[in-house]
Amino acid sequence: MVSATGFAAERRDTPATPLGSERTDLAARFVVRAAILAPSIHNTQPWRFIERLDGLELWADRTRLLPIIDPGGREMLISCGASLFNARLAVRRLGFTPRVRLLPDPAHPGLLARITWGTRTAPRPYEELLYRTIPHRHTHRGRFLATPLPPMLSTVLAGIARGEGVGLRVVKYEAQRRQLAEHVQAAEALQLRDPRIAGELMAWTAPADGERPDGLASGAYPVSADGVELPWRDIAAGAPGGFRHRGGGREIDQETAPAAVGTVAVLTTREDRRVDWLLAGQALQHVLLHAATLDVSAAFHTQPLELPDLRAAIRRDLVCGHPQMLLRLGNVARHQHSRRRPVTDVLSTE
Repeated sequence: MVSATGFAAERRDTPATPLGSERTDLAARFVVRAAILAPSIHNTQPWRFIERLDGLELWADRTRLLPIIDPGGREMLISCGASLFNARLAVRRLGFTPRVRLLPDPAHPGLLARITWGTRTAPRPYEELLYRTIPHRHTHRGRFLATPLPPMLSTVLAGIARGEGVGLRVVKYEAQRRQLAEHVQAAEALQLRDPRIAGELMAWTAPADGERPDGLASGAYPVSADGVELPWRDIAAGAPGGFRHRGGGREIDQETAPAAVGTVAVLTTREDRRVDWLLAGQALQHVLLHAATLDVSAAFHTQPLELPDLRAAIRRDLVCGHPQMLLRLGNVARHQHSRRRPVTDVLSTE
């Protein structure tokens, strides 16, 4: 088990030396190249970065907001928080301590964070490992293999989330897991009946052989349900004929792979403010990267968290804080790669 040490109390510091004039735009590109590999709601990649003399600014790209599914931008900010965590790791990889201010300017709510170059500090081996894992972390959509997770992984991941200021609640009891599954099933059924949601999802879905750099390819989702209690979102419901069967052979995987729910967990925060959503996103990405170092993947089930009544029911049933993300953790036979926009699309110097 890899030791999950925090980012504070760094050793081998040299006197404070901002990157300043010796920095080139190569440093900004390096950081953003890592940041854009974070997971995002329906792979909308709702972030943009502005290069400044002393670092970078992270802005929400509201043109990529899903106004029906995510009207308040909660999932958008969680996505941006995950991107921010990758940016922090990349700054550490460059040998600097990132100084991060969340929501630094109330007059500009779209400005989510300022990241400035701090003191020179050599990255720790654990940070190096997480950084190298960034390209290998992929969201899973479908069944897990019936392989047990590494011992104590759930405890370690809960500690990682706590270190980022949020909670990770592992759902251990069968009754609670069954209740959670019922909420996911109910949310999926309700959303499938809403043509506005179907249209919004389809707008961010492209054929598997398309060249679009964002959104989800139709083949990225299983054709049928997962075969477990927590169904995946059926983005192809009501799609044109032939669209939902372009999965590149995943139908065979669905029939032959042993069904396993995996470890079910809920990411929670004490409050439910914009800053909490950013904290949740950073914690989520830290958890996902640590899991990925052990070849453990995650599947997300956000449907009930997008409906206020069901989200409140989950909080009540689990007696927990505000639920921000519902996920399953497990082992997979192969990974699906997500599309990504190029750095030039998301980084500017305005």
